Amino acid sequence: MAKSWMNTLKNYFSMLNQLQIEGDVSELASYCEKNESLTMEVRRILRGRENLLERKATPLKCKTTIRQIRILSEHKNQVDLALQNHIWKLYHINHFFLEQEDEQQRYISLKEKAGNWFVDRDYIVGEEGLREGNEEIDASALNNVDLAKENLELSSQKGQYNRAKVKRYAELWWNRYNPTYPKFDVDCTNFVSQCMHEGGLPMDRTGRKEKGWWAYGKDSWSYSWSVANSLMLYLTSGSHPYAEMKKSADQLMIGDVIAYDWDGAGVFGHNTIVVAKDPNGMPLVNAHTINSRHRYWEYRDSYAWTPNTKYRFIHISS
Repeated sequence: MAKSWMNTLKNYFSMLNQLQIEGDVSELASYCEKNESLTMEVRRILRGRENLLERKATPLKCKTTIRQIRILSEHKNQVDLALQNHIWKLYHINHFFLEQEDEQQRYISLKEKAGNWFVDRDYIVGEEGLREGNEEIDASALNNVDLAKENLELSSQKGQYNRAKVKRYAELWWNRYNPTYPKFDVDCTNFVSQCMHEGGLPMDRTGRKEKGWWAYGKDSWSYSWSVANSLMLYLTSGSHPYAEMKKSADQLMIGDVIAYDWDGAGVFGHNTIVVAKDPNGMPLVNAHTINSRHRYWEYRDSYAWTPNTKYRFIHISS
């Protein structure tokens, strides 16, 4: 029985892998009938592929590696799994070859009917846009972080923002967790804060969660350090000396930040750090939560993305 469902699992990921390259949904049509989670997964992949084509990019290869399979429950006609899959994609733009990597934690249910196993449910865990920082924070805390200028007096003097160090740190830790910093299940803003700090941006150490931008070891941090909307407000309030808003993504540099408001309602739920530019001059970003390396900045291949998504482009001055 185990061998049978394992073969089905491998075939399923093989079809998703091929979808990334060819965009042909015919093999997956039977999976998606009356199955919302699988339909959402196919749509997510197709959005990413369409985005590639709009960038005048040609997808070349995609390799999916399944790791750390855990059987959560196993019965005669059903097995529930938790697993990690690593996706490596190769594409080219104007004869330049580029890579993207993503790591996804998934819950998958397979069922057996008439001797045949099929994927009944596929859910990606920790998608972007969830509550961050393991904090119970009310709306006022998210939207009214005290950004008084006098807090900045507690910071060290402005130094040179080292974009090479930001990139090096973001590449080293994109799919790992630095044990000297806090770690969260929804970790994107914590990761971006670490990247900026390692690049030389001084902490604004107040010791109060609602003020400044700081983390003390692994046990204490400000809202702005760990919560997407709070970091965006902290950087864009006009009272922060190191950050300025840009009008478009192509104006950003390595070490800059992009904030994402998924439904356009005014609350930002995700942050990424710019680590490279593609041949069109557009940012490629690294991120946590769904661990991603050199992902295209628009994030249309995310479940959280909607047609109403709005962005803020934040340049960290040197």
